[in-house]
Amino acid sequence: MTTGKTSRRVRSGVGALVAGAMLLVATGCDDFFEIRTPNIIDASTVDPVADGTMFSRSAFQNFASSYGDWIVNTAWFTAEAWVGDTFPTRNEFGRRLVDDRNGTWNGVWSGMARAVASAEQVAEILSGEPGTELDVARVSFSSGFGMMLQGEGMCSSTFRQEGGEPGGEFTPDQMLEAAITRFDQAIALGGQASGTEATNIVNAARIGKGRALLQLGRNTEAAAAVSGVPTSFVFNIPYVDDAGNRGRLGNGVFLFSAGGSRESLVVPDPYRAFNDPRITFIDAGRDAQDGVLRFWSQRKYDNWAAPIPAGSGLMARYIEVEARQNAAEMLAFVNQRRAAGNQAPIATTNMTELMAELMAQSSRDFWLEGKRMGDWTRNPNAVPGIIPPGDNYYKPAVGTVSNQTCLPLPFAERNANPNISGG
Repeated sequence: MTTGKTSRRVRSGVGALVAGAMLLVATGCDDFFEIRTPNIIDASTVDPVADGTMFSRSAFQNFASSYGDWIVNTAWFTAEAWVGDTFPTRNEFGRRLVDDRNGTWNGVWSGMARAVASAEQVAEILSGEPGTELDVARVSFSSGFGMMLQGEGMCSSTFRQEGGEPGGEFTPDQMLEAAITRFDQAIALGGQASGTEATNIVNAARIGKGRALLQLGRNTEAAAAVSGVPTSFVFNIPYVDDAGNRGRLGNGVFLFSAGGSRESLVVPDPYRAFNDPRITFIDAGRDAQDGVLRFWSQRKYDNWAAPIPAGSGLMARYIEVEARQNAAEMLAFVNQRRAAGNQAPIATTNMTELMAELMAQSSRDFWLEGKRMGDWTRNPNAVPGIIPPGDNYYKPAVGTVSNQTCLPLPFAERNANPNISGG
């Protein structure tokens, strides 16, 4: 039975959720629900509590569809990948000169903001409804992860408030604190549900919480948050190769790779020189989309349906080791990771050297997983391979590299949001 409170929520906000659900219908996700007339839903007939699983999965898919795009553009920003593209807006990422009116960035941020907003809306609708614990845990993780990524990489951001109100402008720390609240909710409600998915969400949320706490400098809490995550654990974001809807359902990193729609994600010379089995690539036999860079294409995700990790036991161990700052433990760990890359062990107790090596190994283990941006903003002097300000861009005709260290809140949001100065 739907409560009066929920009914009011339905009238005020179900339209956006129905739009997301329509995408699921159009792509044949008939295990979510059945409908007599495909692609047409009468909002007045929808009960978002009864259909909470459908809506929570739709919101989760909003996150999945924005995740790859976020990874690609932050990879360009941190020289984890090179920009083999003609678009000036994309080359701004490689030059670390992203203007707040950059249309590409507005699209990337808007996709992630939409993912957070839809997850927040579903959580608000289902809050307190019996039997929806797993659904709320799912969207709480989605929302928390999106907020965490913004807190790691943006100069400031914003997100949907209760009742659909636009938020104010929040600092990175405020975004991370909001993410922790959502991860805590995912942990609590996932713990009340049963089954493999619930367990996986709980572990993934613990990793997200630890990652956010580490970014905030709350190291003891960060280590505690991830301590129970099994080392073998991996939380993959799934994708589907649906030729008619790859933009929403397909792997967004593959989209920019050989065989994708825009062949412009180039594996940089330094990464190729590692000769590390964790950095997989091919020579595509042609130039990238820009006609300038040779197209060395990543093979970590080699098709539209390849999953992207959003958390793992290995990441949990990285969080613990960095948080505890124990030289002997860190040395043993980095030598374990060096062995994974066919590198000889090192011998040092100097914490500056050890942190640099930890970040170097992180750059290899989590290559193209959206983690390097947070590593760099948290440890700006330890992350290797960041192009110094003033150096020539790897396409010298385009210009030099700037000194930007975080991505701006897009002007379109600042201008339209009445709760942000200038709106």
